Amino acid sequence: MLITMASAITITVYVVLLILALMARKERETAFHALTEPIGQLLLRTGWFVRLQPILRRQESALLLLREGKADRDALFRWTAESVGQGYAALMAFLLIGSLSGNAALAWIGLIVGAGLPLLRAKELQKRVESRRRRILIELPELLNRLLLLVGAGENVMKALIRSSERGSGAVAHPLYDQLNAALAAMNRGESMTVAMEEFGRRCAVPEAKLFATVLLMNARRGGETLAPALRELTRALWEKRKVVALTMGEQASSRLAFPLAVVFLVIMALAGAPALLLM
Repeated sequence: MLITMASAITITVYVVLLILALMARKERETAFHALTEPIGQLLLRTGWFVRLQPILRRQESALLLLREGKADRDALFRWTAESVGQGYAALMAFLLIGSLSGNAALAWIGLIVGAGLPLLRAKELQKRVESRRRRILIELPELLNRLLLLVGAGENVMKALIRSSERGSGAVAHPLYDQLNAALAAMNRGESMTVAMEEFGRRCAVPEAKLFATVLLMNARRGGETLAPALRELTRALWEKRKVVALTMGEQASSRLAFPLAVVFLVIMALAGAPALLLM
């Protein structure tokens, strides 16, 4: 049968790739990934990864944001190998089950699932980026409130930033305070405030954070007389933005509940109507 032949071919290809991956490891001390590294060999030896790179620009940018600027081409390669590897594993599994059961339809299901898993991983990556953006948008007004109170109390900008970052840094890591602490560490190393805050805005990758950095730099040298009104106006605008984000999240949460509620309603209707139908 064709499905048996296809199953044998996919398993053989995987075994060959596994052997090549084991030979290529040499004496590396990192853990061996039985799925990622063989597929990595396939992507490298066929040149598919180089051809896929123009298509993966969005995923590369997402990885760069989520890894706080520490991602490189190797991170994109590993993510691609993991995504393709999961799809290939699903295809192998469906082909094997189909060959053992004699059900050729499972081969088509395996193709659909195998092609869909990398797309689902790409979608999940973008969801993580969007979640990071929302977390920054929601927390930024809180940071500005603290900064505004400290500046209004007579603190200079640098001390106000340090105290605001200390109060905001909790047990759970937050991307906004991670980037702010990185900017403060850069200034302690001798980097200028202008360069550090511009880098802060770029690495946050949120327009509102870039605007905050710009307002801070424009008014920092003039002191509290101009900085406090500018921060107050920006805080007011960001609180409005936060309300919009919260409203959007609430609408999305309610829309996610609509489908399960509809299923529950149909099940209840079926259970309630089944005795009447059986009596007819």
